[in-house]
Parts: sequence; C-alpha cells; structure tokens
Amino acid sequence: MKNSKYLGGDWDEFLKSQKKDPELALAFQVEFDRLQLARRVKALRGKHHLSQEKLAELVGTKQPAIARLEAGNVLPRLDLLERIAYALGAHVDVQFVPNRV
Repeated sequence: MKNSKYLGGDWDEFLKSQKKDPELALAFQVEFDRLQLARRVKALRGKHHLSQEKLAELVGTKQPAIARLEAGNVLPRLDLLERIAYALGAHVDVQFVPNRV
C-alpha cells in the first residue's frame, strides 16, 4: 500500500506512528500473523481443489470452522492445524521468531 492515502495522510506513516505504542504494535503483529495463517490455509486448500466443506469433513470439523479460520477470525488450536496439514499433504512447522515491530 505504498503511497496510499489514509485519512488525508500516508498509510505507511500512519502505521509507523501507531507501532510506537508497544501494546498496539503487539496487537497489530498478532492480527497480521492470524491473517497470514488464514491466507496460507486457504491457498493450500485451493491448491488441492477442496471446498471448505470437504476439508472440514477430512479433518473432523464443520465447514463454518474452516470458514472462520480462513477469514482470520480465530486462532485455531494446534491439533486442528495438524489435522488440516495432514489432510493437505503438509506438516505444521512452529517457530519462534523475533517480532517485526
């Protein structure tokens, strides 16, 4: 979103100013990570040409749970991520990395 305007200002500058607050920066990072996870699950499901309903069936959950995960509305439990990964021919790799903020 480089050079995009937000409320009369530059979006990048707005984010930079907001990240100076450690609590807000952490909340931003958590939300970013949640959305990134959602995007990865959706992309992998799409690569395997599975509907949300079919993936849910394969992992023993219901379609709305997959929809909420892919929308970034929840942070799923590790066991659900492991079942999703297994169903999609992948594995979960949990890492601790330094904060980007």
